[in-house]
Amino acid sequence: MVDERVAVWLRARTAHADAVIVIALITVCFLAGALVDAGADYFAFSVALLVPLTWRRRWPEWSAAVVAVVALVQWATVQATTGALPADIAVPLAVYTLAAYADRRASRAGLVVGLAGAALGGWSWPQLPMPVSAHVLVGVSLAGAVVAAWLGGAWQRARRGEFEALARQTALLEREQEQRTRLAVLSERNRIARDIHDILAHSLAVIVAQSDGGRYAALAEPRRAVEALAAIGDQGRTALAETRRAIGILREDDRDEPDPAPAPGISDLTRLADDLSDAGLPVDLTVDLAGQPLDTGVSLVVYRLVQEGLTNIVKHAGAGARAEVSVRVDDACLQVSVRDDGHSEGRSDRAGYGLVGMRERVAAYGGSMELSRRSDSAGHLLQARIPLAVHR
Repeated sequence: MVDERVAVWLRARTAHADAVIVIALITVCFLAGALVDAGADYFAFSVALLVPLTWRRRWPEWSAAVVAVVALVQWATVQATTGALPADIAVPLAVYTLAAYADRRASRAGLVVGLAGAALGGWSWPQLPMPVSAHVLVGVSLAGAVVAAWLGGAWQRARRGEFEALARQTALLEREQEQRTRLAVLSERNRIARDIHDILAHSLAVIVAQSDGGRYAALAEPRRAVEALAAIGDQGRTALAETRRAIGILREDDRDEPDPAPAPGISDLTRLADDLSDAGLPVDLTVDLAGQPLDTGVSLVVYRLVQEGLTNIVKHAGAGARAEVSVRVDDACLQVSVRDDGHSEGRSDRAGYGLVGMRERVAAYGGSMELSRRSDSAGHLLQARIPLAVHR
């Protein structure tokens, strides 16, 4: 919006805006004085009353004090000649500024001084012989202007306080969201640490067993010793690759014992699909690895990814939804997709905390993951690509 941009621009340049306002007011007062052929005192008091408003927001107390002194001198010296001036608008403006920008004691003091000035003005003006009621009416009108200015400044202060409170609350919510995301990521990293711990422990155990067996068979059956050495090399390379992938994301794990059950993998997807079908979500599973061997870590990532995708379908896709899961090798990449035909409108395209962790799992193997709405029908599509060349 244009008015919002103008407001933001003016808030960033308050001193310039106040200077422009003062120049405009002085110009109007000078033109009015020229039309009535006013004396020099008119122009002098007009300048003296309005110029302090230039720094009204920077030093509101000093600005209001100067305006009050000049207004009092004006009343004492020219009340029977020039009388009230158009530049006296500086008085309610000073009261407004105190209420909006000064502390509360200065704000109340400005109100009291402004009301006292209204009483003096009602006493002196109008200058022509008039009944007492006319003086009372002028005084009440001036007091009403002062009170209105003070209330307007107080409202502006309250409004600015609300905006500042909302800004603090927004910043707090953003920090809380960042902390939640960070905790989710750290929690997933701990789960990764436990999974990789099991894989490395298995690899090292195999290496130890093969080395012991090869050492005993070295003299009697050299062929078996060579086979043992080859197995040790394969296991060592696998463990080294896992360690390099995990070194950037592993956190110090707790001291709990690892799960005795083996980590799930692609071979367990059939059981996962059957369980969800029994729970009411039909799952069409297709696995085509084209004879490509996969290490345990990649197989675990695929299982967890499919599990997370199907869980989200159960939670968000609505009744009657169907799921399609595809795991296949294409162009030296493992392609994993989980799609559904649900019609829930409340589901967001943004990844939740579980998918944030899955993205880290996939990224640890050099892959990428994306969640989007399907273009061919209703529902969502979760896709992941994991390069296999890195893991050979």
